[in-house]
Amino acid sequence: MSPDETRERALAAALKQMARSTVMGMAHSMETIAQRISSALNARDMTAFRSIIAEDAKWSGGDIGDGRACHNRNDIIKTYKRLLDQGVRGTVVETITGPAGIACRVEIEWPDNLSNPRDDLYQVFLVRNGVVIRIEGTDDRDLAIEKVRP
Repeated sequence: MSPDETRERALAAALKQMARSTVMGMAHSMETIAQRISSALNARDMTAFRSIIAEDAKWSGGDIGDGRACHNRNDIIKTYKRLLDQGVRGTVVETITGPAGIACRVEIEWPDNLSNPRDDLYQVFLVRNGVVIRIEGTDDRDLAIEKVRP
């Protein structure tokens, strides 16, 4: 085998290893982000939660004109704080990761004056470049998993 062929094989092997490490690193990174989301929400720590939300992240429909939608990180944090101030308590009890993000099953305690028919739901946190870019809610576990594992 010529020196050039040896170098090419070594380079190909190194590139293959880097690709494997990147995929494995991405999975680990998503697990880390899942832990950070779970910890921040369960501790009601909006500073920690804010640090993993992209500045232009969307929540709910995120469409202009949708009064329930949040169109940026400040809107998202303001909405979470408002719900906490009203006495709503959500606890992340399960996280499911995938290449597109994290699905969190959240058990919700509503104060007596804010009854809501849902006691639990899935919040889907779609992630790009290590930060949450979109949050979507659903009652359907399979749909939540499909969103993070497309």
